[in-house]
Amino acid sequence: MKTISLNGVWNLLGQPQESNSGEKISLTANVPGCVQLDLSREGYLPEDLYMGMNITETEKFEDFEWWYERSFSAPEEKENVYLVFEGVDCVAEYYLNGRLFGESENMLIAHEFRVDDYLVDGENILTVHIKAPCVENHYLNYTVSNMLSWDNGALETGLRRAPHTYGWDIMPRAVTSGLWRDVKLEARDKIYFKQLYMRGSGNLCNAFFELECDWADFKDVEIVFKGSCGEDSTFEHTVKLPKYGKASGKAKKTDIVIPNAKKWWPYGYGEPNVYDATASIYSEGVLVHEAKTSFGLRTIELDRTEATDGISGQFRFLVNGVEIMCKGSNWVPLDAFHCRDKERYPEALALVKDIGCNILRCWGGNVYEDHEFYDFCDRNGIMIWQDFGMACRLYPEDDRYKRLIEEEATAVVRKLRHHPSIILWSGDNEIDQLLSNFTDPNNNSLTREVLPKVVRLNDIRRPYLASSPYYSKEFYENKSKGLVAPEGHVWGPRDYFKSDFYKNDKSHFISETGYHGCPDMESIKKFITPEKIWPYQDNEEWNLHSSDQQNRDNRTMLMHKQVAQLFGDVPTDPEDYIYASQISQAEAKKYFIERMRSGRPKKTGIIWWNLLDGWPQMSDAVVDYYFNKKIAYRYIKRSQSPFTIVATEIQNWRMAFKACNDTLKDLKGHCVIKDAETEEIIFDGDFYAPKNQSTQFFSTIMYYSAHKMLIIEWEIDGEKGMNHYLCGYPPFDLKKYKELADKYGI
Repeated sequence: MKTISLNGVWNLLGQPQESNSGEKISLTANVPGCVQLDLSREGYLPEDLYMGMNITETEKFEDFEWWYERSFSAPEEKENVYLVFEGVDCVAEYYLNGRLFGESENMLIAHEFRVDDYLVDGENILTVHIKAPCVENHYLNYTVSNMLSWDNGALETGLRRAPHTYGWDIMPRAVTSGLWRDVKLEARDKIYFKQLYMRGSGNLCNAFFELECDWADFKDVEIVFKGSCGEDSTFEHTVKLPKYGKASGKAKKTDIVIPNAKKWWPYGYGEPNVYDATASIYSEGVLVHEAKTSFGLRTIELDRTEATDGISGQFRFLVNGVEIMCKGSNWVPLDAFHCRDKERYPEALALVKDIGCNILRCWGGNVYEDHEFYDFCDRNGIMIWQDFGMACRLYPEDDRYKRLIEEEATAVVRKLRHHPSIILWSGDNEIDQLLSNFTDPNNNSLTREVLPKVVRLNDIRRPYLASSPYYSKEFYENKSKGLVAPEGHVWGPRDYFKSDFYKNDKSHFISETGYHGCPDMESIKKFITPEKIWPYQDNEEWNLHSSDQQNRDNRTMLMHKQVAQLFGDVPTDPEDYIYASQISQAEAKKYFIERMRSGRPKKTGIIWWNLLDGWPQMSDAVVDYYFNKKIAYRYIKRSQSPFTIVATEIQNWRMAFKACNDTLKDLKGHCVIKDAETEEIIFDGDFYAPKNQSTQFFSTIMYYSAHKMLIIEWEIDGEKGMNHYLCGYPPFDLKKYKELADKYGI
């Protein structure tokens, strides 16, 4: 197969979609790219769209339609030629040499078109006409239910675009348009794989394949599979496909026995072994096509109950039959302009590994990430909880929309299913929770009919969850009895992080929870204009960069209140305020993670919100848009280590200490616990930490009135570790906290 990239510089023409008298704009465009960045580069929009209020300037182009155009040379062989658009935002028509050859209306998946009959010798002119999403939404029909959402938004649900682009509490409004992923011309082989899917467990790989070819070309076909994981586990397997008879057919499953098979494990539990494989197609003894893929050998099970009282229920993942304590982050948009996502992958994914995540939840308000993301997670043992692209809205359930969702989900599942890191398909984000305020969410045909059918028909033995959190029929009908869903999003009043709301939460698995922290001043100066840097009260730039598009100060002042809660007084000096907010966030995230770890076996996982900002803002992220780490980053890194020692909350006058061992090895070591201020030794002794559990090894008398910072140090087989714990109720002394933190390097 020959591939010609059509990335690069295109011509771009834009004008208001329904106004002949409107301004026409002619400029060049980068592909992959989006028109907002092209407009910024050419001076129609501010140079830095993230500075101050500049992002709001993009709204004046929301009703523009755009024409992308470029020329290319036709391949010599004009048979089986496809134009492939990996990402088009969003409603588009495609022309080759002035002739319409295709249409699409989904930003989130690739679109391909066979163009043999449209090509001419020599130069060909390719044009993509992209319509204005706001105008297209205007002419769609909506039901009353579509008008229900967490923030009373409705208009955007009719198109298949990244939900956050219309504005979210973590992202600005930036209604993008453009060719945001690769464009290429493919001259395909006469026989190639329409589908190729390898997966397995134990020592057995199931290989599924479907060929694409004309009947006349289907002659004496053989498929040869070769693969390896390291040098000591290799395989080769041949499948013959006669044209006639019992063994004939273009689509089959074949089982491959793998010698010295190696399992895939999540981080902390073993090696994330990945097999690299090649599938070669031979026709009449001649190699006609070759495809590369990868897979892992592992089983995955979601063990859950429909509801829980916090004790008798369950929500846990088992990989290879072993319960995994899940610790990680929600994965949210890497950038408001998704054409820039790929360039942020290396640094962003390095953070995931460094901070010790063994799971990421790909949140439903985002785009679907590309193979580089999942390849990294495959090879680093990072499990993926994958939402389908719906969030916090009630989406249409008419025939058109069901068809769009089915096409999208089929494309996504077929593209990504070979990745062993993906452990769950989830229907959406928080739509069950939203629906339950009005009606039974189990009547949602998108997540109860369309999506499970797609998963069932296109994947095998991978769990599906209808929503996050999922409100089953049993739970919905009995939630008035004090039961909760076993997996929860723990947000609530966003008050003190140890309030009753948090410490009494009954969820066995928390898939969202967070706490605000301010970026460093170095970063703030990059996106707040000098005259607006301080104070933050009554400050439209701070409000906008707290991702409120209506100049409300709720989220700006939320961080203020969280600082006031922990330290009593709110510093008036900017640097002191930033430090106090970051400590407030760090202690909260640390508490959330350690509460779940120490709560085993009834607590089985936490996916906190979130690792990295997708635009410059005041937020729950622990790394800002410019990749500067907040204090919470290093607190989380310690709290998420496969082994750590944590303190539990006071009960019956006593505080307990637990060794949290999320590995498959029994561990022994020595621990010293001391008062950070007085250096009084509270414990000095050995401990034993059985594999894959949290075990109490010491307790001591402790008063709620005590304002202490405890330092916990240990050594296991010559390897040292450290943690700390803040005892007592607020307010705490900010100056003293900083002195002790600096003294011990926490």
